[in-house]
Amino acid sequence: MTLRPPTADDVRELGEQLHLDLDESEVEDFRRLVTEGLASYETVRKRAGSTSATISDRSVSGRPSPDSDPLNAWITRCEVSGDADGPLDDTRIGVKDNVAVAGVEMTCGSTVMEGYVPDRDATVVDRLLGAGGRIVGKTNMDDFAFTGNGHSSAFGPTLNPHDPERLAGGSSGGSAIAVATGDVDLAVGCDQGGSVRVPAAWCGVVGHKPTHGLVPYTGIVGIENTIDHVGPIAPDVESAARMLDVVAGKDPADPRQPDSVPVDDYAAALGGDVSDLSVAVVEEGFERPESDEAVNERIREALDALAAAGATVDYVSIPMHHDAVDIYTVALNEGTVAAFRGEGVGHNWEGWYNTSWVQAFGKYRRAQGGDLPPSVKYTLLIGAYTSEAYHSKYYAEAMNLRRDVTDAYDDVLSEYDVIATPTTPQLPHEYTPDQDRFAFLDDAWGVSATPVSSTRPAIPP
Repeated sequence: MTLRPPTADDVRELGEQLHLDLDESEVEDFRRLVTEGLASYETVRKRAGSTSATISDRSVSGRPSPDSDPLNAWITRCEVSGDADGPLDDTRIGVKDNVAVAGVEMTCGSTVMEGYVPDRDATVVDRLLGAGGRIVGKTNMDDFAFTGNGHSSAFGPTLNPHDPERLAGGSSGGSAIAVATGDVDLAVGCDQGGSVRVPAAWCGVVGHKPTHGLVPYTGIVGIENTIDHVGPIAPDVESAARMLDVVAGKDPADPRQPDSVPVDDYAAALGGDVSDLSVAVVEEGFERPESDEAVNERIREALDALAAAGATVDYVSIPMHHDAVDIYTVALNEGTVAAFRGEGVGHNWEGWYNTSWVQAFGKYRRAQGGDLPPSVKYTLLIGAYTSEAYHSKYYAEAMNLRRDVTDAYDDVLSEYDVIATPTTPQLPHEYTPDQDRFAFLDDAWGVSATPVSSTRPAIPP
């Protein structure tokens, strides 16, 4: 296959998109020049070798039946066995469906990507299999991870295991359900603004969003490099620590990580009393407009129990906490547009590029972009509008302000060991099908009270 040369109409349209004001003579000249320049692309095409994993021994049983999966926890069931005698020997693991497992379909919870099969494992999957884990399926998730309550997956809403009339939370809802129901021993979740923490809280399991860069994100479909996190969902803290022991650490293929990624023996660090523990409780975390007093009361009860066990528990004020959501949102909107235009990967970073994903996403989004959910369409439109109308000024300002947000929390952490706030300010939402786009968006983003991220060097959490 040779690359198709551009037509004059192609060059003319691209010139308009790029604001180049090409006249007709330029259109023809640049058409010829671009055609000649494609020779370099032919060289790359010919030299690019296959990086496919060995997938002949992987069993895929496909979509589960509604009877076997009444809560819509799963998109695809499979059987991928890891190495014997590792620390996770024969541990059943569910993997969120934006995390690549070679030979197993990866949809990102969307019909747009239905049929895409990665040819290489994500780094976390490789590490889990190397530790003896057994991948038993790809878990359901919100459509392209762009809602936070579990209602938008193209394969059905993720329903709460404690009350199926309510939602499990998102976007890693299927992983939380699978752990809560005992379908798996551990699960992989990804988090940009609460997508591990919210479903874990709503389903009553443990969800951990590790320090940015502590766990490599290579081979996972992200939203924005500076806020992409992957971490464990587990039935208890000890199990989450065992999983973190396996997946944490340096991966040269992930540019999100700093040069040095210090790790610890997390499971061994558990235990002991809390008499030396100091906890800073952020007052503003209980004052969100969407806060439910029943949630606040339970959090305060837990903090009182911690104080009764000997910990120092103080209430502190971080005024910037109220503005952190808006700062995060402005950065997310344009960052998402850049990644989308970069075929879900983007440009200008040094690391491993998933070429099969780039090709599939670029093709599918052009063919089926109308099937994207309102949350994705809204984010793309507002990000594209502000980028064009204000020349990314506000994106740049928001990215700079993130440092101020980080500094505000770091100032508190210089005096206390940990910061505490409600994970999510609300009880699980009731599932409401067939919402109009306004109700859909209102429902989508009210669940996360603390979508704050840091790009500081990774350190043990």
